[in-house]
Amino acid sequence: MALWQVNGDIVYSNGALSIENPPTGMFVKRHFYYIPYSNVGKGGFVNQNDKKFHVPSWTEVHPETSFDDLLVEKKPFDEVFVEPEQWKFESSSGDKTYTVKLNKQGKLSCDCWGYIAHKKCKHIKEVNANISSI
Repeated sequence: MALWQVNGDIVYSNGALSIENPPTGMFVKRHFYYIPYSNVGKGGFVNQNDKKFHVPSWTEVHPETSFDDLLVEKKPFDEVFVEPEQWKFESSSGDKTYTVKLNKQGKLSCDCWGYIAHKKCKHIKEVNANISSI
């Protein structure tokens, strides 16, 4: 039960793919749909207007597509942040830890609500003060 790409066409096979008398130069490989990372994992499928779609990406897929035919792309920010360049701050109440990260473009971001809401926070101010004093 898998999708295959045979000379550019997507073909469903219930079991092993078998092609009688394959022509010379035939190209066959396993077919996957690459879907973007989201907070709902692999998402789901909906049928609309006689077509099948993966949601939440709304990618049109083969009618026999299953979750085994989906590959989730990495989180979009996995490669953006340079791991050694991060700073941790304990919240004033002591129940949370906030992280300031430096991305490849040299911009700082923080996961606290002040930064999320206003793009400004005391954690980034403190990191900037410490960087400029070095």
